[in-house]
Amino acid sequence: MAKTITTMRDSNGNDIPLKYVSKYDKAKDKAVRKVLARFLRARELLEGVVAETIAELEALADTKEKLGAKGNFSARSFDGLIQVSIRQQYNIFLDERVVKARELMLGYVEKVLAKVGGNDAQALRLIVAEAFKANAQGFLSTGKIMSLLRMEIDNADWREAKRILQDSIKPQKGKRYLVCERRASTQAEFRPVRLDIADCWPEEAGQSPAIRTGEGGD
Repeated sequence: MAKTITTMRDSNGNDIPLKYVSKYDKAKDKAVRKVLARFLRARELLEGVVAETIAELEALADTKEKLGAKGNFSARSFDGLIQVSIRQQYNIFLDERVVKARELMLGYVEKVLAKVGGNDAQALRLIVAEAFKANAQGFLSTGKIMSLLRMEIDNADWREAKRILQDSIKPQKGKRYLVCERRASTQAEFRPVRLDIADCWPEEAGQSPAIRTGEGGD
């Protein structure tokens, strides 16, 4: 026999008799609990989708070759209209030597500014400063650091800074992404099937799907 509920627990941990709980508070409590249950079911389903897809792709990779050292793998349908990929993100972590590299690079730029000035040197100083700014996770931008390493400047301090940077780089695995994409024809670009709750908002009257999902022309 089901137990009769006579109280509701409030945010302070107190059990309040139902007769003292307003109709709106009862309705609100019921609604948010239903939403939570719905989200948990969706989360469980999505976790299953990811696990099954990864298992299928890894089994497929084994029929041809093992996943590469970087953990990336992709496969297309026979007609070339569907592509599924596992993509491994890498972050750049630099050890304590990065401080010396930064000092050498900025020192060179400051000498150029003091000697001749100019917009080019100002721009270079900004590029160097931005490249050594870490994100919230403490990592430097891979693209910005690689841009510095590609710069060929005829200066001993700059060359030494590049050598130090190269030696101090410690690649570190970041997140792995599972991507399912499709396209209308082999001449079209692939577009991901987005499993994003923000992208699933009901369409408003008169609004096209291309506008809702951000797809379409430039």
